[in-house]
Amino acid sequence: MSSRYQREIEEILESAGEVGPSKPRISRRRYGFFRLVWLYAKQSLSGGLWSITPGRVMLTGFVLLLSGLLLQVFGLGTIGLLAWVGLLVFIIGYGMVLARPPKIEKRWRGQLTDDPKESWFGRVRRRIKRG
Repeated sequence: MSSRYQREIEEILESAGEVGPSKPRISRRRYGFFRLVWLYAKQSLSGGLWSITPGRVMLTGFVLLLSGLLLQVFGLGTIGLLAWVGLLVFIIGYGMVLARPPKIEKRWRGQLTDDPKESWFGRVRRRIKRG
């Protein structure tokens, strides 16, 4: 029984790129606020050039909101409308996230655990037959 666990641990370590026993590593990389903002912006802008994603919509709304507020501070007239438009676009992007949350694939050892092609009725029928 213990040799089976030993083999599984060795497989996991080989797939992770580490062979043999290793000491636990403590990550020395600290994620500050600006680094997290940069990573979020980078993730939001990745993908197809013309694809509309909730992250891009929210980022656009945030930029419009900040630019409208900054221009309002400098007293450039009715630029506050730009801030309201930015807030509205940000809320629309947030609504896009709530309307269709990102699909998460469940995996175990590199294999999908759920069959995505099976219908809802088929999964219920399979569970009834099993139980």
